[in-house]
Amino acid sequence: MAKCKTKPRTYAHFCPIVKGLIYGMFLAGMGYQDIADSKEVVKTDGSHASQQAVAGVVERWQSEQPGNWDGTAKGQGQGPARATSSSLDRKIVNLVFKYRGRAKVTVDFVRKKIPAARKIGKRTVGRRLEDAGLKWLKRRRKTLVPKQHKQPRIDFSKWVLRRTAATLKRWIYSDGTTFYLARTTDEKESQRRLALGTHVWRMANGSDGMYEDVVGPSSYKKGQGTCIRIWGLLIAGTLFVTVLPEGEAMNRWNYAKVVAKCFPGWIRSAMGRRAKPIMVQDHERALWCDEPRDAMRECGIELLENYPKCSQDLNVIETAWRELRERLYETEPTEMEDREEFIKRLRLAVAWVNRNRRSYLRHLCRAQKERAEEVLDQKGGRTTN
Repeated sequence: MAKCKTKPRTYAHFCPIVKGLIYGMFLAGMGYQDIADSKEVVKTDGSHASQQAVAGVVERWQSEQPGNWDGTAKGQGQGPARATSSSLDRKIVNLVFKYRGRAKVTVDFVRKKIPAARKIGKRTVGRRLEDAGLKWLKRRRKTLVPKQHKQPRIDFSKWVLRRTAATLKRWIYSDGTTFYLARTTDEKESQRRLALGTHVWRMANGSDGMYEDVVGPSSYKKGQGTCIRIWGLLIAGTLFVTVLPEGEAMNRWNYAKVVAKCFPGWIRSAMGRRAKPIMVQDHERALWCDEPRDAMRECGIELLENYPKCSQDLNVIETAWRELRERLYETEPTEMEDREEFIKRLRLAVAWVNRNRRSYLRHLCRAQKERAEEVLDQKGGRTTN
């Protein structure tokens, strides 16, 4: 019976007995198509053979010396050989468990530590880890959007979709963030654990969920240590930051000073002297007081008045902070550092992000409509980025 042409392609093989049967039929004078149509000639998954598959078996029999091939899958003709040996597979998995909790174990890290793994592709290394039951899992989830804020986010997203590209290119993003310097060796140990990142190779079934080497820093880590506050502006893919004086918090007066002192120079540097920027900022009370708003008007900055509350995911400088933190984690020193040393490392990290992540940050600054569409798809919920 002939096969249906629309039947899905199968990559299963013949068992040795069927291979012998195929060659026997060929010696008996049957053609390739007649052999393929035979009900006895089926693959290991129960599917029927193709004419090409039958021809491959016959050619293999004829290419070998009589009696040298027993029909097993050894040698050529049965797909590419496995790229890794069982020994290398064990080394890869053992390395993950050896360094998990001590270093940021990624596929690149595995290839760096195991010379033999450099000869195979990154995807192959990842597949070997997945074969061992491991997955690259995130440590934390994003917070949910409260119900009362979903409709304003939907209305704002619809409004964004009606804006022109020229208008959206004028948007700039303002926000601040906080870093903490370790005061004790215990806090330094927690910071080093934080530097391991948000993902780790864990058992897919969650059986190692409470192992110490897969647990992140304590939930109150971000509030521990000597506080260093910074404020920044993301403009057309470039991140600018300033460090607040020691002991100072961001309030209406300090924000007005930052706007008047820093923002004009940053805007000219990224957008030119004739720029007409539109400011996107979160709804912290101090940012919307009269003093900073007056400073914005003097600097020619228009404030986006209808920006919805509880929408940090739409202020893309939050993603820039993530990139900056990741770079700071990668350069985290093993020893304690003081404020001046950290600020120097911070500025180097900002320069690195602007140099190496520029295209990504520029895309973020131009993707307002993509995020708006995602908010609508989520019915007012969080975006994925």
